[in-house]
Amino acid sequence: MTMAKCKSKTASGQPCQAQAITGSDFCFTHDPASAAARQAARKQGGLRNRVGHSDGANLPAQVKTIDDVLKILDYALQEALPLENSVQRGRLLVSIAGAFTEAIRAGELENRLAALEAALKMREAK
Repeated sequence: MTMAKCKSKTASGQPCQAQAITGSDFCFTHDPASAAARQAARKQGGLRNRVGHSDGANLPAQVKTIDDVLKILDYALQEALPLENSVQRGRLLVSIAGAFTEAIRAGELENRLAALEAALKMREAK
């Protein structure tokens, strides 16, 4: 039993090569009765390919402290983790990890310097 071909033409004017839907002279793409189903399929296809975003409400308006930098890096990491695995994603994750390391190192130096300054002030006050 041979399946009937779609009776419509493609955008280039060639006969459509798709099989007609049972009970119709047209394929799914060209069947006027399938317009709503095509619309729903397009919407589902687009939604399935989207990656949700992390909540950016906690991001600082300006970067002034190491804590602000860490919040931005946390956000960038949360955005990068759900991405499809690729070389670019791997490079991004390594870059974010390096930035975290530098920010943590700078934060530790700031804390040590603040402790030394406080100790000097206490020593001078005696």
